[in-house]
Amino acid sequence: MTVHDYHVTVKEQHPALFELLDPARLVAVTDEPWVTEGNEFDDDHTGRGVSYRCAQQHGEARRTGIETILGMFAGPGGLRDMGRVLDVLGGEGLLSRVWRQLAGAGDGDSVPLVTGDLSGHMVAAALRSGLPAVRQPADRMLQRDHCLDGVLFAYGTHHVDRSVRPRMLTEASRVLAPGGRVVLHDFAEGSPEERWFREVVHPRSLAGHAYDHFTAHEMTGYLADAGFTDITVGPVYDPMTLTGETEESALARLVSYMTSMYGILPDGDRSNERTEAALRDIFRFSAGDLPEDVPRDEAVLELTVRPHGNAFRAELPRIALVAHGRKP
Repeated sequence: MTVHDYHVTVKEQHPALFELLDPARLVAVTDEPWVTEGNEFDDDHTGRGVSYRCAQQHGEARRTGIETILGMFAGPGGLRDMGRVLDVLGGEGLLSRVWRQLAGAGDGDSVPLVTGDLSGHMVAAALRSGLPAVRQPADRMLQRDHCLDGVLFAYGTHHVDRSVRPRMLTEASRVLAPGGRVVLHDFAEGSPEERWFREVVHPRSLAGHAYDHFTAHEMTGYLADAGFTDITVGPVYDPMTLTGETEESALARLVSYMTSMYGILPDGDRSNERTEAALRDIFRFSAGDLPEDVPRDEAVLELTVRPHGNAFRAELPRIALVAHGRKP
């Protein structure tokens, strides 16, 4: 889809999104390399395009953390009172789909989130699903000045190069209206999640995973330098959860999900066993690691399968590092 075709499509199908876009910025990116080039999420042969997109269909897997993050934008009326929020790294619109579930909205109802992503395939998929979406780099947003109520960077922020991160927060400030909120989500350097990427995903996937994660000090600095105030940084319980009819099927679904999500290549007949062993070894926490607002009887500290209604739920604990700030 050319920039012109996109402009026409959005004007017809998503007029509210069309009003947020800056025509001059759209014209300026027409010949940019990223418009014609792909990335690891587009490439099904040397990246993790198809496996990642399939895994993204399991909206329930990250629902716990997504609910917490979306709640940071909720107004007095709850999730239906978020204003207009840009999901900068939104992929195919997973957070918009989860928002519909959480808010009790129908498939045809409008969503407050605008899905952004650098992957053309992902943005096209979001548009085909009827979601407002825009292809753009995290540090070169195509929205008008002061037009949004919230900007979210989540689930993949470490893919943004460290040299670019200050600019993406400056861009967030530009597109936010006064009083607007920014949320920056990732996983901390030295965390079990970072170890998973370093020890398992990087050596066992085609695309590798040589990305820098974040520190709390780094997040605070980015937000402060971009002019945000009321800055807080802290942990958020953000597990992976999948259900099955039996303990074995729930666990198998979780291992399969993690394999597809991160493009892990088969490694002999015992590949799944090896992945499960890594998950059990790496994702271990103490009670003191959990955020204070998480009930201790609801969270788990290691890979756990337990009854869930008439089924079973496999839960892999993860603890994200999340910063929140407000534009004066």
